[in-house]
Amino acid sequence: MIKRKRYFLLISIIIVSIFSLWFIILDFSRFISLDYSYDIPPSAVLKRINVALAAIICWSVGRDGIDPKDSRRMKAAFVFIILGEAAFNIGERAIGIGMFALCQTLLIIRNSTGLRYKWVKAGFKQKRKLFIPCLIIITSAIIPFLYDYLFKPDNIFLIVYIYGIILSISLWTGHACSILGLLPKVNSRMAASGVTCFFCCDVLVGLDAVLEAGLPWLLANSFIWIFYIPALVLLALSCYRYN
Repeated sequence: MIKRKRYFLLISIIIVSIFSLWFIILDFSRFISLDYSYDIPPSAVLKRINVALAAIICWSVGRDGIDPKDSRRMKAAFVFIILGEAAFNIGERAIGIGMFALCQTLLIIRNSTGLRYKWVKAGFKQKRKLFIPCLIIITSAIIPFLYDYLFKPDNIFLIVYIYGIILSISLWTGHACSILGLLPKVNSRMAASGVTCFFCCDVLVGLDAVLEAGLPWLLANSFIWIFYIPALVLLALSCYRYN
């Protein structure tokens, strides 16, 4: 990686960090006045700038990527993130969830490359670390489906439910990538940390949607972007090749 690219990444991360600190202060200032508005200006603008900066970090990988196929997948994933953000901003929730589902699907494909081969070669401890979370994902997917969808049919619930399954699989493959070493060590750790932050963010988004205005809602809403921006930056950085 040339010095110019290193400086670009460093400056981008510094800007993201400054903007993140700024909007975190603004968001948590709502606890003082018990202001239940969704954003305090310019918090929303700062957040979207950070999303754009994370996408630029990914799209600027060029020859410094792990390989061309990985770079294309990650660039496409960030295209869907941008489209998802745009859909949510104009009130198209179903389309927004669909865009993020496509993003998570690409992350699953990317983070599980070589999984079958590495699984065969893996030791018992590695398989145990991956089998237990897989069992939890399957169980947590079946129970809400049987209870809510069969007895309370709802289209938006079905969309969210499907996205939740995809998100959980993405979380599992991200950690499988790290445990089995499907990517270089630094990259696999970034990928695993990124999808973990993404998962926590989306859980909080779900709480934000169902909670009434109050302190629990304010707490969930304030932490969404604390997980979301690191998720995007870590995933963007995970497609670079490090010496």
